[in-house]
Amino acid sequence: MLTVLLFVGALLEHTNADFLTNVLKEEDGVVSGVLTDSVLLRLPPCSLQGQNVSLKYTINNTMDSWTLENIFKVPSCETTTDAGSLVSRRIGYKVSGLASGTTYSFQFQIGSNQSNIVLATTKAGQDYGEIDIGLPARSGAMIVITVILSVAMFILMVALTVTIVLSNDDD
Repeated sequence: MLTVLLFVGALLEHTNADFLTNVLKEEDGVVSGVLTDSVLLRLPPCSLQGQNVSLKYTINNTMDSWTLENIFKVPSCETTTDAGSLVSRRIGYKVSGLASGTTYSFQFQIGSNQSNIVLATTKAGQDYGEIDIGLPARSGAMIVITVILSVAMFILMVALTVTIVLSNDDD
């Protein structure tokens, strides 16, 4: 029963959407789609190329709402390289200046077309005062390597000194 409710809920979310968007993730080939102060959203489809895009976003479960008007035009899906071949080069739109650890809902608006509503939570940033900057204890392997290198350096210094002394005696 729960599966049916989730499926129907997913369908209702997309019923008013003219096109779909989502938050870009590592699986989409980006390093990170959700940061502590920004979110990376998938661009609208190529069929809307050249049209102005507005973005409405709200903090989830609050009345705080913002609309960014004409933030960009939908880019083409294909670009031509210097060699003349067509390459698909699409990136996402980065929404910056968000509060860390907060859930937002995003929706693109292009003319009368609207995207689905996307929920995204920014990562919670760690307070810099809580970061441990102390030196960790050395492991046994590090101690062994340090001793070996110190002994080798001592032997090299003795050998260099002996070489210099013996080379001066020949004169």
